[in-house]
Amino acid sequence: MGRDGAPAWGCKAVIDTNVLIDFLDSGRPEHQTAVDLLAALIDSGADVCLPASALTDVYDVVRRTAGDLTARRAVATLVETVTVLTVDAEICRTALASDEPDFEDGVVRACAESIGAHWLVTRDQAAFAHSTAPPTSPGELLARLSVQSCH
Repeated sequence: MGRDGAPAWGCKAVIDTNVLIDFLDSGRPEHQTAVDLLAALIDSGADVCLPASALTDVYDVVRRTAGDLTARRAVATLVETVTVLTVDAEICRTALASDEPDFEDGVVRACAESIGAHWLVTRDQAAFAHSTAPPTSPGELLARLSVQSCH
């Protein structure tokens, strides 16, 4: 949500775990693009979303390199900054029935489709080729944001 609680232009972006990890790990080649994208989305007031299940991945990755306290802070910051999408039995059933290459991708897709996301932001666009939430790379979405459009 934007700072005033209203998404900009009604836009919703679901962030795939690989983009979250890029955002958190300054050693990854796509780090700066992920940082710039998330900042632009948040600043624009777009509704930035991620599946609740991605938070456990974030915690695990950060804990391994920076310890428990830093990992908890990273998760807490995300919880306060973005919309965390519920992963319930229906999302799991949808993910299991999807044609995604793995269950985690199926969960991300099911969450994105369940909220009518305008974008599913991922570095693995091929994995989400059949999603009704259009897969887009962080760089592509960053360029689109410069014209402030959901499409």
